[in-house]
Amino acid sequence: MPARRATPRRRTSPASASKCALANSFAGGDPEGARLCWAGHWRIDMSFVEEPVSVGGVKGVTFSDPEVRRCPFPTYHQLRAECPVYQDPVSGNYVLTRYEDVRRAVLNKSLSAKTGVIQTRKSSISDQVDRMYEEQGYLPVDTLVTNDPPSHRHFRVLVDKAFTREKVTGLDPQIEASVAELIESFADEPEIDFFERFAMRLPMTVFTDILGTTDRDLAKFKRWTEMSLESSNPVLTPERELQIVPHVIELQRFLAANAERVMAQPDDSLLSTIANAQVDGRSLTMQELVSILFLLFLAGGETTANALSGGIKLLIDKPELADMIRDDPVKMDAFIEETLRIMAPATVMFRRATEPLTIGDVAIPENAIIETRFGAANLDPEVFPDPEAVNLERPNGRAHLTFGAGIHMCIGNQLARGELRAAFGQLVRRFKNFRASRGEASYEYTTTYVATALRNCGSASTNADRRATGGSRPCVMRSQPRSRSQPRDGWVSPHHATPPANSPVKLGEPS
Repeated sequence: MPARRATPRRRTSPASASKCALANSFAGGDPEGARLCWAGHWRIDMSFVEEPVSVGGVKGVTFSDPEVRRCPFPTYHQLRAECPVYQDPVSGNYVLTRYEDVRRAVLNKSLSAKTGVIQTRKSSISDQVDRMYEEQGYLPVDTLVTNDPPSHRHFRVLVDKAFTREKVTGLDPQIEASVAELIESFADEPEIDFFERFAMRLPMTVFTDILGTTDRDLAKFKRWTEMSLESSNPVLTPERELQIVPHVIELQRFLAANAERVMAQPDDSLLSTIANAQVDGRSLTMQELVSILFLLFLAGGETTANALSGGIKLLIDKPELADMIRDDPVKMDAFIEETLRIMAPATVMFRRATEPLTIGDVAIPENAIIETRFGAANLDPEVFPDPEAVNLERPNGRAHLTFGAGIHMCIGNQLARGELRAAFGQLVRRFKNFRASRGEASYEYTTTYVATALRNCGSASTNADRRATGGSRPCVMRSQPRSRSQPRDGWVSPHHATPPANSPVKLGEPS
């Protein structure tokens, strides 16, 4: 008997049956067998069957489950092998995990970036939330990654003026100085938490330099980042959304105040270039400018911080990497690309089907929301053989999708690469023998919907131990076929963690 399916009822047209549209077998399933969901601007009534459905060994896994998001890699590999176009039973979103499917979706002009998931969020309480933004802050608008042509071009051309190669490379001396200052701040300490003391601080420091502000309240920036990331969860509850909005408005006001300053007194900062630029005789409104700065704040800070914490784990897992990249710029660049690919600091973006289409052998209806899972695509063994291994000779190392592709390619990708180059360059020259004294249990993984990253990880030290607080249950990345995931030549999968321990973290000595 064929497996029964969840059948979404939409305003536009009935969803086509998908062999991977699974049912109510997720943890905490709706006891009534039905749930109202919002897929962007389009309200969906998801009616679920009463019994769990299994298709090809895959049961109703959902990315709304924090435990799945904490360690999504086993799910990625299973879905890619057995159900590469998968309908999440809670959100109703179609999840893509194969590299070619993800890349084609990102480049497909019939898929809209206006999804109502990120920034211009649409939910059951949209009217109330919009009033809060209008009365207290700025109603978000679609500009860059959440916008489509032709209006996307206006914003992209304008922001491109601030991110020219000359302007970005001109920040290199400031970035190098910031890296040196951060390292010096803990060089004599016995232990540090690498994420808290370095990975989070560097991109936030760079962002404040871009703004031209002296405000370095990192605790505030971290809170804004965490709240903003959480707001991108497609299954966010109305109650939680109302709790998050005031924090986003606070960030908006901070960004607007800095924009007003450089509009009144222009300077040579990237912020001033954006705030005062014109395209076709038109400048940005404050509403548009704040929406763009919000995206730059979120993407620039979180992506780089996650890549830094992921990269230090690779150096801990495979100590010989530090010697390989220390004095070889080519290998350093390769290491950065492998870090971005394997650790995938930004793991998913969203698209909306503007017309019915088929991906693989799955029919996707108009207005369906599609998740392009970069974190899964980057580990596709059909494209990246032995995908978990750091291979500094990998011929297609820059083909990863961490920064997206096409017209929505991350505008700050060269800035992020510059920060990673400066950071790892100084770290491996200053220290050696990076190590975690709790072993893999030194690491704690985030559970945000759009990012999978390490928190509470240890780092380099001078002559003494460093502590990384926290710990987590095992997170094992295993590709298909299974043999690829086995340790080889002392290599341990970068997403592997053992159960928590109470030992301190010991991580390095002067180079």
